[in-house]
Amino acid sequence: MSALATYYQQLVDLPLAQSACESIGLHKLSSYWPAIIMFSMLFQLLRLSSNTLSSLVFGAKFDSLTARQKYDWGIRVVSQVHAIFVVILAVPIFFDKELTNDTIYGFSEYASRVYTVVCGYFLWDIFISISDVKKQGVGFVVHGVASFGVYILAFGPSLQYYGASFIMFEASTIFLNINWWLDKLGMTGSRLQLYNAVTLLSLYLVVRILFGTYMSYHLFEDLKTKGTHTPAAVYYFYRIANSSVLLLSYYWFYLLIAGAMRRFSSRKSEKKLM
Repeated sequence: MSALATYYQQLVDLPLAQSACESIGLHKLSSYWPAIIMFSMLFQLLRLSSNTLSSLVFGAKFDSLTARQKYDWGIRVVSQVHAIFVVILAVPIFFDKELTNDTIYGFSEYASRVYTVVCGYFLWDIFISISDVKKQGVGFVVHGVASFGVYILAFGPSLQYYGASFIMFEASTIFLNINWWLDKLGMTGSRLQLYNAVTLLSLYLVVRILFGTYMSYHLFEDLKTKGTHTPAAVYYFYRIANSSVLLLSYYWFYLLIAGAMRRFSSRKSEKKLM
């Protein structure tokens, strides 16, 4: 066993950490909490190093951005890396027999490792959203807290099967970030941005609005019939968190449509003047 693995196991075996996880009902968390902290720190390291890497790749176009735009760029680099990896990694969870046989309390080592990355990301996201709440707004704080809460509860274990469904939301994030980058690289209203916008809106509608609403309905139907051991407080947290995320998704979808219409209508107006 390597020195790093030995140190990790020592953290897992800490009596205080184990008793804390047991006391809050997250019986599987003791084996994963150090990794959650580690991933959160890695995401922050990626954000801090992203400006240097982006400057090397995009040169003067990146260097000409304002300090605020460079900060937002780094956040989106982290968001993009997380989204791509977890969407791909989450697909096998839908076919995990341990979870399909018990959609409420089933436990999977593989799913737990995926949710470790997700929790690490949303823990990082909470701190970023709170530190930048004046600029980003309260909605992003609510989204981060709700998402982290739902995925940390998966270490109960609870709803590990359904967790993969809501990771699929991140598929639209990939194209949302690309859309933002195209704006900053001077490609607003371009044909490439048009194709990306169509993909973004279509995917957002499918994975967040339609699939998200559909899976939310089945989740709570399952909880009603099979979730007899779910505490009332946890059930209502799921209700509040799920409703908050879905309402934000509906609202953000409206903003995306409005933004796309404004962006491309102004582009057409410019062409007519030419």
